[in-house]
Amino acid sequence: CTGVRPVVDKYSITRYSTGEWRKNNQYTLIPRATDKATALEKQTKKDMEQAFANMNIKLDDSNKKLDNRIKDLTYWKKKVEKALTALTDEINKLDENRVKLKGACKILMMPEAISRECLELRTNRYEPDLVRDDAEQELIKEVAIVGEIRRVFLNTLAKVEEQMLMNKAAKASIELDWSDKMVSLKLDRKNATLTPDSNLLLYHPGGARWPE
Repeated sequence: CTGVRPVVDKYSITRYSTGEWRKNNQYTLIPRATDKATALEKQTKKDMEQAFANMNIKLDDSNKKLDNRIKDLTYWKKKVEKALTALTDEINKLDENRVKLKGACKILMMPEAISRECLELRTNRYEPDLVRDDAEQELIKEVAIVGEIRRVFLNTLAKVEEQMLMNKAAKASIELDWSDKMVSLKLDRKNATLTPDSNLLLYHPGGARWPE
């Protein structure tokens, strides 16, 4: 080996002499270099095995957490459905009572009107006959009692209608919560069936990076 590189011109791509090429091969193939490559290969293989082992551990942990979440969602879904059923039954019963109260209020208007008409007619009597007798006393009591009962019914009706509005608002809120739980449960059940080999998995560059 002369140690002198051949001239490089525009007609040649040669950069090294034959001697330099042989010397480089000898250095590359000496035990120290090959041992280093072998050690690097073993370390790389070990690191890959460790990485896959860690990935499997995290995957098992994620699956356990997902299973627990599915159990929780299933439990609360049943609770919400039970609450919805009870609330619906209560709304229906309140509506039945509302109809009955409205009917009772209308019915009470008739005897009250009759009693008032009787009292009005009694005022048209001749002056000598304008006496507050037992019949008139009973009519006055009847008007007062019927009017009081009707007021109680109307107050109860107002409370029933107010409670119905509150129950319907609560039902709408619970139905929204139930809908959210159904969507979450559906997604989690689907996720629980996925594995690293699933066809639905898509890989994106930087998908595992923490947001800044």
